[in-house]
Amino acid sequence: MAKKKRGADQTDQLSPRQTAFESAWNRFKPLVPEDELAELEASLSLALEPAIRLNPQKKYGSGILQLERRYGWQAEPVAFCADAYKLQHTGETAPGQTNEHRAGAFYIQDSASMLPVTLFDQELLQNRPLILDLAASPGGKTTHLSAASRESGLILANDSSASRITALKKVLRNWGSVNHLISNFPGEFFGSWFPDTFDIVLLDAPCSMQSLVSIDSHPMRPISEREEAALAQRQLQLLTSAMNALKPGGQLVYSTCTLSPLEDELVVDQLLKQFGSAVQVVDVQSRLPRPAPGLAVVDGVALDASLTGTVRLWPHRLGTAGFFAALLKKKEPAGFSGNREQAPERPWERSGFQPLVASARADLTAEFSELFGIDFQKYLDEKMNVLWAREDEIWVLPEHLFDSPLTGLPLKSAGLRIAYKTSAGWMPDFDFASLIFDRVQSGRYQLDETLTAAWLRKEDLRISVPGAKKGSVLFMEDPYQVFIGCGVVSGERIRNLKK
Repeated sequence: MAKKKRGADQTDQLSPRQTAFESAWNRFKPLVPEDELAELEASLSLALEPAIRLNPQKKYGSGILQLERRYGWQAEPVAFCADAYKLQHTGETAPGQTNEHRAGAFYIQDSASMLPVTLFDQELLQNRPLILDLAASPGGKTTHLSAASRESGLILANDSSASRITALKKVLRNWGSVNHLISNFPGEFFGSWFPDTFDIVLLDAPCSMQSLVSIDSHPMRPISEREEAALAQRQLQLLTSAMNALKPGGQLVYSTCTLSPLEDELVVDQLLKQFGSAVQVVDVQSRLPRPAPGLAVVDGVALDASLTGTVRLWPHRLGTAGFFAALLKKKEPAGFSGNREQAPERPWERSGFQPLVASARADLTAEFSELFGIDFQKYLDEKMNVLWAREDEIWVLPEHLFDSPLTGLPLKSAGLRIAYKTSAGWMPDFDFASLIFDRVQSGRYQLDETLTAAWLRKEDLRISVPGAKKGSVLFMEDPYQVFIGCGVVSGERIRNLKK
């Protein structure tokens, strides 16, 4: 793999990214332990390898081994994150161009961004928690919460930016998450709307992105002292809201993709002063392959000593972009000092979802059992999911949504669409079909490489399917048994239901 300096833009020495790097490097260099400085400088001349995190709900063949064989990748496990791998590839097939990626079998993510969710206690994650992802878009960490909790809990994925909600919806659909809700509110309100409510809170805060490594998802740019101070002020407001929303005994991870102490340790230090003994920094150094302690002194000022238990990922420490994360525990009620405010409400009946009477529910379950070739009611019971109608669509929602405190909150989306109605009957949704594809027992149709390429060009196929009735739904798969879409038998061809 070709190597280039990660922190610099070599095409233009005066580019904004290079200017931002030089500024950040001059500021941060004195903070680096002297015995690590040479290692850090050397690491900045290396390219940052792409990384992927596998979807445990969408397994194909031998998983990472199949991906390596198929695409010629060399995969190295991410030391601190299960089911995650750094990749070396020739460039012939990038991860984002694969059928597996289209089907949601993995998420492409900088390995540093995989750290926050790994810090939560696994027992807490898998005990049907109520989870708040306070600044969720584009959704990578939300998918990680979904995977780590084994879809056992309920995730409220919130983002304050309306323009970022579309990306969040798309990512969660592609991942196949059912147990989530999406909202669009300023994160600063949740602490007063839902004090002492959530078992787990993740705040991956908006930040200045001074990571010393400029990547497409987090490009470095020049930033003024005034802008950075404003960011730090907002981060503290969001973190305060997040801590107020957390239950006593619950856990909160605060993370940023910047190495600026003003936005990292200093924000957490201010929170500790504000909440006192009610909040504890959990030392997570033992969970890392090598120590990556946070700062205890900034500009000659001593901070709370427990901040050395936070994680400061200088790029050389774990071969990532620069990153910061802190695991916080709420030991006791914090004596919420603000005025508890009424959260916005919208009757569930106005969400567009309609309940199904028992007879309609039984009929649909029978239809979907035949369509997918499985006992569909057994599947719903196993997943603790329920069917709801929305216009000419059928959706699956988490059963425990309706006994949560979030039912009345105005939402942008919830659950996952199963199928939509056409003149020919129910047609499976691509994202749901890819979620249950390993269970599908009827209508699977495998294509060779040539026909797979035609299918991916969204072409109909001139193929006669012996014994198939006109209008029958087929679940198309490539030569490696990866789901690539649904088709409908129409005479002497298979009509492509384009995603």
